Amino acid sequence: MNQVRLPKVSVAVIGLVVASVFHTTPVLGAILTRQEFSGDFTLVDATTPFLTNFLPFKSEYSGFVVYSESGTLSDWELSVNNLDLNLKRGSTNGGNLTPDVDFELDSRSNWNLVVDFGIAFDAPRYTLERTSSSEITLTGEVGRAGTYIYQDSAANITLSSSSTSVREPTSLLGLLFGVGAIAVSKKAGKTKSEA
Repeated sequence: MNQVRLPKVSVAVIGLVVASVFHTTPVLGAILTRQEFSGDFTLVDATTPFLTNFLPFKSEYSGFVVYSESGTLSDWELSVNNLDLNLKRGSTNGGNLTPDVDFELDSRSNWNLVVDFGIAFDAPRYTLERTSSSEITLTGEVGRAGTYIYQDSAANITLSSSSTSVREPTSLLGLLFGVGAIAVSKKAGKTKSEA
């Protein structure tokens, strides 16, 4: 009789031990890097005379990007004063057109953020690129009207990293505790019936 009950007791013990160990294990940590930037953009190229005459030659800018070690973008913001450009996560462009945001991380210092509202429909696309530890480039494309490029070779950039916690999978913990509790209750029920 003891040999029949032994596997069920083992399942209960294993379930409870695994669940308790899992619960006491420190939560996983993800390192997020935040880079803030600010400075003065200078117009270095414009593909049409219209853009050359229409765009301001200089403009102040500021913003930030937050990304993980894997290159996943968590948050971002970009403001360019003289262009009246204020973009951030969840931005829309007029008629509720949500942008397609693409972020590429080449190294700890070099990254590329593309905010595309649909260039095929004459909506703008903005590419913000950090090409080195001290250089930021903003490229604006305005559909058929052409392209313009702003650059700052003396960008003011601050870098900070922080560790954020990832929640424990409580559903898995509940499952493990549940299996352990069921096995224990079955064992207790058999013991009573045998008595």
